Amino acid sequence: MLKQKSPIIWISKSLLIQKAYIVLTLLIALMACNKKQFMEARSMIRPANDTSVYDTAPRWSPDGKKILFYTYRHDSLGAELYTITPNGTDLNRITSTYPNEWWSDYSPHGDLIYISSDRDKSERYGGSEIYTLSSSGAYTRLTFSADTSSFNIYPRISSDGEQLLYCANCIGKDVNSEIYLISAAGENPINLTNDTASDRYGSWSPNGKQVLFESNRSGNFELYVLSLETKELRQLTFNESNDIQGDWSSNNEIVFSSNRDGDYEIYVMKSDGTNVRQLTFNKDKDFWPSWSPDGTHIAFSAYRRGKKNKADVYLIQSDGDSEKLLSL
Repeated sequence: MLKQKSPIIWISKSLLIQKAYIVLTLLIALMACNKKQFMEARSMIRPANDTSVYDTAPRWSPDGKKILFYTYRHDSLGAELYTITPNGTDLNRITSTYPNEWWSDYSPHGDLIYISSDRDKSERYGGSEIYTLSSSGAYTRLTFSADTSSFNIYPRISSDGEQLLYCANCIGKDVNSEIYLISAAGENPINLTNDTASDRYGSWSPNGKQVLFESNRSGNFELYVLSLETKELRQLTFNESNDIQGDWSSNNEIVFSSNRDGDYEIYVMKSDGTNVRQLTFNKDKDFWPSWSPDGTHIAFSAYRRGKKNKADVYLIQSDGDSEKLLSL
């Protein structure tokens, strides 16, 4: 009778083969002497239990201890808010409702979350308004669109907690999206951009005197800065690709997503548009970058694993080092 091999030996051999494959893949990429090829090869190494879902739009807590994001991990049509720590632990569900809760932002003291939600619409995806969510779970509505089907999303609170930016009428085909400014209580709405182009996704400068946003008023999407005092408008990026989703750091740098190398990657530049540096190099879409409060790290979303349009939250240092996957 043949002696049966120990299952422990088979498992060990399997692990050795898997490790050998990983090492071989990385060596091939290194031999190519091309950073983008190397990053693409590295991204092919996926966990065997790849259960990627749509985790996206990360936003840091004021103390830098949590990263807020929305996800469809419980319902493919219903987004909920979660937090996770920068080291990828303590995944915590914040909302549990039938309506969607999308792009969000913490108040300066972390006691409120400003959210985009379709909770008062007649159906899911029937539009969106801006709300506050308190630690007790109470929602307060801040925006009331005349067009009930428009999407008001992407709230961004000022560092003093007094004013709020949001993107009005932001989603849809051929919509005229604008950047609006309101008080933190939802009063005194002002259309800051007021242009026939699509103006989207405002971000505050560190001193609260300027607003960064993207616009296609020049044909493709570029990044612009608007002075709230003088109303002067400056264009920061100039190229034939799309530069989108800018976020302004406490160190006066701007992170953004751009498809200037053929697919969307994460870039950083100075606030005057100079010294542009590419941080990510891969064949998949990297988007929605968000600065840590101290300006040393960037959280972002990426389509690196599993099926297309199934995103994860990643973390990277501001110099492009130590990239890691946070949400699984």
